[in-house]
Amino acid sequence: MAISRNKVKQAKRLYREMGLEAISALLGVDAEELAEALRKEGLEISGRVTKESVRFPFGKARWLILVFLAGVVLLAYSNSYNNVFHYDDYHSLTENIHIRKLSNIPKFFKDPQTFSSKIGVKMVRPILLTTFALNYAWTEYRAWSWILVNILIHLLNVLMVYVFLVHLTGRQKFAVIASLVFALHPVNTETVNYINCRSSLLVSTFMLVSIYAFARAIFQKNWVWQLVSVICFGLGFLVKEEAIVVLALVLVLDVLFFWKKTRGDIFNRVMIHYAPYLGVIIIYFIYRNWALRYLIQDVSPRPLLLNLQTQTRCLVHYLNLLIMPIHQNTSYENIEYESLIGDKVLLAGLYLSALLGVGLYFWKKYPLLIFFLLWFFITLAPTTVVPLNAIMNEHRLYLPSLGLGLLVSGALESLDARLSDFRRDLAGICLLFIFLAFSVLSLNRNRVWIGDMDLWRDAIKKSPRKAQVISDLGNAYFRKEPSDLNRAEQLYKWAVMVDPSYFKAYHNLAIVNFRRGDEIAIKDQAKAEEFYRTAIGYFQQAIEVSAVNPDSWNDMGTTYFKLKDYENAERCYLKAIQINPLAYKSYASLCYVYAQQKRFSEAEDACTRSLQIYDKDPLIWFGLGQVQAQQGKYDEALRSASQALELAPENEALKKLYNQFYDLVQRLKASPPAH
Repeated sequence: MAISRNKVKQAKRLYREMGLEAISALLGVDAEELAEALRKEGLEISGRVTKESVRFPFGKARWLILVFLAGVVLLAYSNSYNNVFHYDDYHSLTENIHIRKLSNIPKFFKDPQTFSSKIGVKMVRPILLTTFALNYAWTEYRAWSWILVNILIHLLNVLMVYVFLVHLTGRQKFAVIASLVFALHPVNTETVNYINCRSSLLVSTFMLVSIYAFARAIFQKNWVWQLVSVICFGLGFLVKEEAIVVLALVLVLDVLFFWKKTRGDIFNRVMIHYAPYLGVIIIYFIYRNWALRYLIQDVSPRPLLLNLQTQTRCLVHYLNLLIMPIHQNTSYENIEYESLIGDKVLLAGLYLSALLGVGLYFWKKYPLLIFFLLWFFITLAPTTVVPLNAIMNEHRLYLPSLGLGLLVSGALESLDARLSDFRRDLAGICLLFIFLAFSVLSLNRNRVWIGDMDLWRDAIKKSPRKAQVISDLGNAYFRKEPSDLNRAEQLYKWAVMVDPSYFKAYHNLAIVNFRRGDEIAIKDQAKAEEFYRTAIGYFQQAIEVSAVNPDSWNDMGTTYFKLKDYENAERCYLKAIQINPLAYKSYASLCYVYAQQKRFSEAEDACTRSLQIYDKDPLIWFGLGQVQAQQGKYDEALRSASQALELAPENEALKKLYNQFYDLVQRLKASPPAH
């Protein structure tokens, strides 16, 4: 069969840096036919070639380009290091006591509740949690180090993409352009800056290695690489469930690019290269079912058909974001599209089907087009099929952006063979402009993540009807120094008006009133008590919406404690503990309730239980020491206070507190309290 003119031009361009055998394998043409075509073009081709002479890899990575790509990534995220924790980072990181001990690492593989401080938020992601624990062991909660690790994982992925593409294609320019698109695309700023999105970064690392190792195993017929591929596939599952799409991705690569170069027996191909993946999937779901007690979801936020209709519209928006990354949003409104006609779901489906049809029609001439489309749909398949609480998230586009890079690079390479020198230079200038635009957009988008105020101010412009966004902006005003309680309260009330079922807004309104009570308590106790009672009313509303909400029970208990209503305070703390048995703060608060009632033995038990759950809070150790001292256990009391001081030996306030406590114990020793 005659070789197309376009492929002959590509072969001529590649001939100086690659052997004829590698070029023929790369382009999927017969080596002898290619040699003859190049001879007609005036190139001197001598000798015969055979498929057996093909050697892998087809090209070598260049250190200078690796350094260049590393510099590009570090510059693109150079203004991210002052960013902070946001949103889900609180329950999965800053409030998650499990990641604060390296000794908990084995527990990550057995207990899915270690993923979050929120009861019921369970995920089997032990490798991800291990990186969190290591990060905490390094710098505790200094956000710059967590951001740095995310940037370095993204950098590693970019470098791997370049190396893998050079090895698989032998085309330096193709590999560099694709890597730059992946490195700089603004849609990836959420994945890098949102610390909790490390799961997307890390699972992509394992997925990329698995795909590359599969390719090497195919070309080199090497079982070691196949083993590496399968192992990385399995490790990916322990980071995030979306690793499952690797099986579909390698199948697409094999059909479109590998099979025609490495033909063999289909049965052997399936048994050697595909069956192991199926085995890993089965093992993972057995493990998942054992850990979680369910395979996919225990409760689905929406029916499967409704989710599919909604995601059809989302897929169009995702495509638009890849092509034109503007109007990015941290938290898209959760709009469910129920009507096929009225919500334009059918139109979106027809549009996507037409794109797939065009890709399939031209798949032989432009294989990268259908590859991009299939890569796009496959990498988004988990969230398209499985309903999640958030309908849209930009971090889901991390791997799809790599597919776009491959398409752009392949299209430019194809045009390059047809353009004159002037037009080729013009195309290069346009490409440089696109990369500069991507860099500027990424740097600007990084700035949004510098603090909660910036993040949620940006989000509320784009999602003004989403209660979570409104409430989180209220949290930003509440946390600022000094707090703007009036503005926070206005936003929380707005959130309640937008969505009366959003319990967090009621809880936050309660906290505002609690804070007002604390601020005025010394000057006007009666007014403070009025604020506390208002707070209790809001806590009760939050509990009416979500009864299994331990935070509202705990904080309502603290409000009752302020009112000296110890019976209700005890009831609320016990309810919080019933909902969340790991609520160590509720146990510690119970200690003070019992101490006020002179139930010192019960107070000691509560403090001890709190410290068994989390033993790094010095104030709880002091609390334990106080109730021990009240029982005449003076030596034990001093040991508990010393333990508190050991946790923060440089803290001057703790030193002062210890000295005061030591003097108190000495006085009690000299004059024991009467019983």
